[in-house]
Amino acid sequence: MDEDFVFVFLFFSFLILFPFGIVLSLTGCIAASRTRAWKKQQAAEANNIEAEPLNAEEEEDDFLDTEDEADYHAQKAEEKADKHLTPRQKFRKEFKKAWTGNGKDLQKQKEREERRKLAKAVAREVERRERRRTRQENQAGNSSNEAEGLPSYNNAVAGDSKQ
Repeated sequence: MDEDFVFVFLFFSFLILFPFGIVLSLTGCIAASRTRAWKKQQAAEANNIEAEPLNAEEEEDDFLDTEDEADYHAQKAEEKADKHLTPRQKFRKEFKKAWTGNGKDLQKQKEREERRKLAKAVAREVERRERRRTRQENQAGNSSNEAEGLPSYNNAVAGDSKQ
């Protein structure tokens, strides 16, 4: 009876712990790869620091929305804070991010992309209307030239060939 009980206990504990161990190992691999990429980027920045001019100005992006600007500044502040982390601290941070997931971030990013597409479509429509308006003004200007008795180029050329 004791051997059967031990076997059943070990078997069920394996059934419970194996999936949990798989999830933990996958999450650890994701966090380790992100940490490794961060470490490589940090090393590349340290090597390229000599190439940068001392008075380099930050490039400003055109923000379509104040929420985009707030997210951009929050991301820059997080990157600045990450520069002071050790690789182990960064691993723990990335592990927590991978464990909790980023469903809200994906949803925000989709909404941001939709807003950008909409803003680009609106900008294209405004430009199209401006081109149409200038074309109509040019046509109105041409018709006023004809009203003054000035022939258009096509009429003048056609009139010369008849003579």
